[in-house]
Amino acid sequence: MLTAKQDNRLTAAQNTLLALRQDPAPYQQDKALQNTLAELQQLTDDLGPLRQQTQRPSKGKTVAKTDRREQLATSAGEIAGDLYAYANAQQDRSLQASANHSYGTLLNLRANALTDAAQHLLDLATQHAQPLLDYGVSPERLAELRDTLAAFSTSKNDPRQQISEAKAARLAIKDKFSQLATLLEDRLDRSLRKYARSAPEFYQRIQAARTIIDRPGKHKGGNNEASEKLG
Repeated sequence: MLTAKQDNRLTAAQNTLLALRQDPAPYQQDKALQNTLAELQQLTDDLGPLRQQTQRPSKGKTVAKTDRREQLATSAGEIAGDLYAYANAQQDRSLQASANHSYGTLLNLRANALTDAAQHLLDLATQHAQPLLDYGVSPERLAELRDTLAAFSTSKNDPRQQISEAKAARLAIKDKFSQLATLLEDRLDRSLRKYARSAPEFYQRIQAARTIIDRPGKHKGGNNEASEKLG
């Protein structure tokens, strides 16, 4: 879920945290730095697990959605065939036109059009349920169409929901990194100033730990690595 840049910044924050933990002696009486350390620990704990998370739809969900589409097209297409036969016997041209669907035509419809067509067929079959019994349209088959329609109607909104969830997650992550930058720029930098003279080795170790090595993920190239200071 993290971008390459975010991942690099998180690594630098974790390195800074480790360097502070390894040498606590210089700041044992520095409450401000101790508080900054505690907040840095919390932010890195929050961001760490996000390296393993993803908002991309899984292949399993895509396959399941395809299966539900096929099931709906199958059930609706069968009902449409029986409804068309009944309409033809009644010489009801309007009903014939409404029932003029097959598995193939239904399957090729867009999601919203497929649900509309299936719902219309269900409504018509329910309206003519009694005479359609003679055509094999049983209550169980109507129930099957109703259930497959409900299942598909739920699944067709999944991508939109996933996009919304992914956007919310990205905003939350951005906010966490904003907090991290504020913590390091506004507080850690100020608290560290005095150690440049009083504990120079400690100060230099912390500054070195904060260096971000820019490793741009899977992109191939030379061995040049840009660096900057975290915060």
